[in-house]
Amino acid sequence: MKNKMLVIALVSLSLMSGGMAFAGKKQVIKAMGGALIPSLNIVIDASYDAKLDNLVPGFKILNVAIINNSFNIIELDPQKDQWWVRVKRDSNKKYRLVGDLRGENAAVWNKLPDRARTLIGYPLLLPIGARQVVDLFVPENVPIENFSELIVYIDSLKTTIEILARQ
Repeated sequence: MKNKMLVIALVSLSLMSGGMAFAGKKQVIKAMGGALIPSLNIVIDASYDAKLDNLVPGFKILNVAIINNSFNIIELDPQKDQWWVRVKRDSNKKYRLVGDLRGENAAVWNKLPDRARTLIGYPLLLPIGARQVVDLFVPENVPIENFSELIVYIDSLKTTIEILARQ
């Protein structure tokens, strides 16, 4: 009985630490929007709503939902994480998105109402089991309504994730 318990404990520990070791290597993962990414145990999906276009001057907003189903807290870094989109008409070009408007364009950030700043600030952590919305700022000249792929590099995971849009 003790041997079985020891084996189960060792297997569980190796699975948990193996996931962390796997996340330490730079890699690219491709996934469908809204689908579980098994190697990271997270789900990422994105949606665009034109009703939000006038909220932030000079920018459109892309809402990204992230669900952390892993056994690890995922750190997000507004300076090191990177976000891009590809659009249907120009699938070879990546458009850079702004994750941290406060750091990128303080003048626009300071014009926003306090409540809006609270809601659209870049999160620093994705707790275990959390469902978090990250609001990304898209320069108004980018045809975001036709996005086909969201690309994110999460520095703490050393991973680039390419999410195909579900449109």
